[in-house]
Amino acid sequence: MFWFLRAKSLGRGAIVALLSGLLVTSCGGFGGTNTTNPGSTPNISAQTSFRIVGEVGTPFSARISDSRSIWDIQGVVPLSIVIVNNSPPIRISVNKLVNDNSLISLEIINAFSVQSLASSTSTFGVAVGNYGNVANIKPPPVKADPDVRFFVKGPNAELFDALVEDSVHGEIVEARAPALILFDSPSPENGGRVDANFTAVQFLGGFVIDLIYDGVLVQSVMAGTTANLKYH
Repeated sequence: MFWFLRAKSLGRGAIVALLSGLLVTSCGGFGGTNTTNPGSTPNISAQTSFRIVGEVGTPFSARISDSRSIWDIQGVVPLSIVIVNNSPPIRISVNKLVNDNSLISLEIINAFSVQSLASSTSTFGVAVGNYGNVANIKPPPVKADPDVRFFVKGPNAELFDALVEDSVHGEIVEARAPALILFDSPSPENGGRVDANFTAVQFLGGFVIDLIYDGVLVQSVMAGTTANLKYH
């Protein structure tokens, strides 16, 4: 039996505290109180996220695209995926990579509302979903460039908040580990600089996080209740 693990909505007081803490400790210097600094005001608009669940350990491949970018992903159940700076409409296809009847399910969430559900128990089964009118994607999206990923590998089921930034944009996300955060079209300014600050909401153990840039592991950290990663 499996469970869908949902992040609890942040109350107003929690958002204020979170923003204050993250802006003070922002790892790349994009945060702060200077409003002329492009990355100083995080975006807390509704995020689009995905939950791939089912038989724990089931391997899969997935392709995700929005109106600008495409990502190809290899993983195992369970996995949460969040796109930072996304540009709907969004579509996703998940392919089970084993020849058995194990369950694999896909859940698409916008803010805290489920927008799409799909599942399969077929051998090499496929689950497909979308958010928004995918027929309006013109021209077709291309492979994410640069392809920036933050992979929160553990601790398992840890609820965390993160402030993810480039030189002009900051966005707060909330998810449970294991989780993959994709940064869509980060600003090319400052050499494509990106950073992220992670804070545990429910401490279940130390963070284990990788920052992967264009397929290359550029930083890996093991930390306690907070973790900071940056590129450039």
